[in-house]
Amino acid sequence: GLTLFLPALDEMEVIGARYEGNSFAGTLQSGLTLEFQNNFKELGVSEFGLESGDEVVMGRVVAVEEQFSEEFAKGTVIAPLKSGLEIQGNIVRPAECVASLGSEAAAAAAEEAEAAAAEEEEAATE
Repeated sequence: GLTLFLPALDEMEVIGARYEGNSFAGTLQSGLTLEFQNNFKELGVSEFGLESGDEVVMGRVVAVEEQFSEEFAKGTVIAPLKSGLEIQGNIVRPAECVASLGSEAAAAAAEEAEAAAAEEEEAATE
């Protein structure tokens, strides 16, 4: 039921960004968005955010993009993109982020080690 309203909430955010700076549109949009958000709060819906370095928890966070990073460990948030929504700990909409694949050099070394192990295994079975 509640998830049916999420596309409308997303569209309001897009419209708000598109008409930022237009005072009439801003007043109308902020009023509608505020009313929508207040109704969500009355239903017990709360927003949760992410920070860089947080763990990407399946079901709670969706990685819409992944990048190699020397700064952030594999499976952590590089950049938060969109907050999530929950009701008493139950996820209504997961948060979105750019997630880390970890170090590119470490991934390349692991790939080389796997290839070498596969070659050794193949040689041993011959």
